[in-house]
Amino acid sequence: MQTKNVHLLLVEDNPRFLNELLEWLGDYGYEQIETATSVAQAKEKLGKPFDVIIADMRMEQDDSGFAVIDEVKARNLSSVVIILTANDTVSDCRTAFKMGAWDYISKNMRGNIFDILHESIQEAIAYFNRWGNVQNEQWINENIETLDRTYFGQYIAVINKTVIDAADTEEILKRQIEERQLRRFLTTIRKIGELRPISELIKLPESDRLEYKSTFQWDVRRNCENKDLRFSTLKTIAAFLNSEGGTLIIGVEDNGNIFGLEKDFSLLSNGNLDRLERTIIDSICQCIGSNFTQQIKIRFEKIDGKDVCAIYIKKSAKKAWLQKTNEKKLEFYIRMSNRSEPLDLPNIYDHL
Repeated sequence: MQTKNVHLLLVEDNPRFLNELLEWLGDYGYEQIETATSVAQAKEKLGKPFDVIIADMRMEQDDSGFAVIDEVKARNLSSVVIILTANDTVSDCRTAFKMGAWDYISKNMRGNIFDILHESIQEAIAYFNRWGNVQNEQWINENIETLDRTYFGQYIAVINKTVIDAADTEEILKRQIEERQLRRFLTTIRKIGELRPISELIKLPESDRLEYKSTFQWDVRRNCENKDLRFSTLKTIAAFLNSEGGTLIIGVEDNGNIFGLEKDFSLLSNGNLDRLERTIIDSICQCIGSNFTQQIKIRFEKIDGKDVCAIYIKKSAKKAWLQKTNEKKLEFYIRMSNRSEPLDLPNIYDHL
């Protein structure tokens, strides 16, 4: 980030000092500067994105600078806050840093205060350009299991230890952040979980973590619909849930030939990717349980001009049972090598 592109908000109620501050910052090369003379005005201005906010401590109230920090945190804004005050105290300085201020600068310091402020801004830019937000990274690592359940396979944007947006790709997420006019200065973007592209997976043979199916409910041999084939997909999903997780690819034959999803689309009214995904999710909810959908991510890719579906399944802490439609019998599956195998009651007991 170049100096001329840094967006600054100056919150200062002393007109004389504010004009002097504007003049000095202009000399340093800052071009994107807006001002506010009160906390109320600052709150209105914060509807726009700023990288750095420089706030006086005592304006309408003695703790006006803290009110600015509180507002930034309440809105989950990605902004650095620097307190610049003539009424400096050790207590205020300590409180400012505990609240997350980047710096606390006294107007009574020796030397050129504006040089010191400029150095602080540049240090903030250099630090975050290089390291990002360490607190956000630590928070993500500490909460990775919870985030994994909610955002598995997605990119998330975190500000002030809060997920403010998520998307399937980094490009889409960045676009969403820009549309919300959030500066990315303090925004941490992280991918949660690893979803390998289908084009890479289909080069691999079937295993305890990977399986292929030609279709979801189209009978290739009989060349017609066969809804019983859904349970072939569902038992594989249940087996992955009960084992170490895995990926099920639909639209690819065992030999790696791309069969595609056109036949499955033809069995759905207005058949398309969304309708097929909804049908698969509904089947999971009905026969395995809606609470397991958090461990499942469905994606589509076009390979050799044909649509292919990948269902990524995470290992579940809760055991998954498969119940066929209109049947009371429950079945229990696990992965054994490259197969999904049912267990009888004694083996289920041993497994549990």
